[in-house]
Amino acid sequence: MSLFGEQLRALIDSNNVNIYALAKTAGLERTVIHKIMSGDRIPSDEFVSKLADALPLSPEERSRLMESFSISKIGEFRFKQRAQVKEIIESIAYIENGVNVSDGMAGASANAPQLGDASTTAIGHFAVNNLVKSLIEETAASGGHHDIDFIIPESYHYFYNELLATYLRNPKLNVRHIIAFSKKTDFRDNTNRNLDLLSLVLPFAFASGTGYLPYYYYRSSADVEFDQAMPYFILTSGGRLALISKDQKKAALICDPDIVDLYKESFADMLERAKPLLMRLNSTAEILTFMIGTDFSDIGEPYHWIEPEPCVGPLVTDELIDEHVKQGIPGRDDLLALICRHYGFLRENQLRNINVCTTDGLKNIINTGFIYNAPTDLMTRMSGETIKELLVTLKNRIVDSKVKLLFTDPSKFSVPGKTLVSTNKRVGTSFTLYDSSGTDFRAIYISEDSINEAFTDFIESIEDSGLVISASDSLATLCSVIDGLENDAESKRPANI
Repeated sequence: MSLFGEQLRALIDSNNVNIYALAKTAGLERTVIHKIMSGDRIPSDEFVSKLADALPLSPEERSRLMESFSISKIGEFRFKQRAQVKEIIESIAYIENGVNVSDGMAGASANAPQLGDASTTAIGHFAVNNLVKSLIEETAASGGHHDIDFIIPESYHYFYNELLATYLRNPKLNVRHIIAFSKKTDFRDNTNRNLDLLSLVLPFAFASGTGYLPYYYYRSSADVEFDQAMPYFILTSGGRLALISKDQKKAALICDPDIVDLYKESFADMLERAKPLLMRLNSTAEILTFMIGTDFSDIGEPYHWIEPEPCVGPLVTDELIDEHVKQGIPGRDDLLALICRHYGFLRENQLRNINVCTTDGLKNIINTGFIYNAPTDLMTRMSGETIKELLVTLKNRIVDSKVKLLFTDPSKFSVPGKTLVSTNKRVGTSFTLYDSSGTDFRAIYISEDSINEAFTDFIESIEDSGLVISASDSLATLCSVIDGLENDAESKRPANI
């Protein structure tokens, strides 16, 4: 019996529903309902929808029934993986706010605890957490270097939360850590463990500057450091070492310089076989240069975007760029060449892609005269007529199936307001953050197969997820906005005399 069949039978029994009456109300065959409950038949989406409408279900029961149907269709691993990606994307809005919080907040707590120079132990979660918190705050408040190196599992959420909170108070903190990715899909708890690790990495990547350096390697059966009694550790520039047990119930603070040096050597050895996880780009020129210099030839898979505004970048011509790049800015010719080459690449690649965006983002293009990723300190505002022409061209690309535009349902899925997420199975997944003025850029690129595939799967399945309105309704929404622009332009046109 499938999970959906079990759930359906349980709901029918708990609500004392007569199957004959249910079939009649739903307009379905009673024998088919029996076969579905026994697992002999897989229902269609329409069939399940009719069943759910006919059953006297509470909102919670209906949600549970539809979730069980999704799991039966695609498997628990893919179902949970899509939920993980959704959670990561929605958390970026919080991360964006965290970046702003770090501005103007200098230094760590003035009352940071002092641990002393003697080695000590901690037993129990509370004591371990106190030791870890004191170690982080003491390092951030120290007068010299502010360095923390660590190997800590993703399950120890308290550590990561405290480290991020301290980082937001002291962005000068230098952090390096090493994480072990799974080379093959990890079906533990039916979740993608690599996505769990990414959810820890992204807050630091967005909140910090160059002081945050995560590294990764692929876990293998030959690894021994994860089988030790106290396999995890934190090293600080203050010459301290915290050893932590796998269950985070025991910890030891070590101040002996010989032991600390031994772990420093071990950490350095592990860095030798690890690779940087993130590629960070911090300016318009760096981002454009990287995109142009990346070999996208024969990538074989489409690029997909999640961003606040509809993607009109591939529609921007060289003439339009030249018209709107400000005159007199330093290095204008070089910058103009970079921008033209970048948008030229976007125009030349006609691979079918999916663009997930918001209706508020569409309005923002019209109201501001700037497309989402145009640096406002370098560009001038586009006219309403130009915006309309871009949107009409976008509509034509949708009709020609060169792009699929999907507007989100804001009650079910929150797209970040300042971050573009783009993904391609082979090239990688990127997160490009813009500040509210559009003058500061930060791009983070990740190339790891299981992450790229998970983000691609999420976007390619999003139309059937209920998180967005349908492709036809999205196109109708865009056409309605274009009609409004045309009517507005007509009303402002002077009458012939």
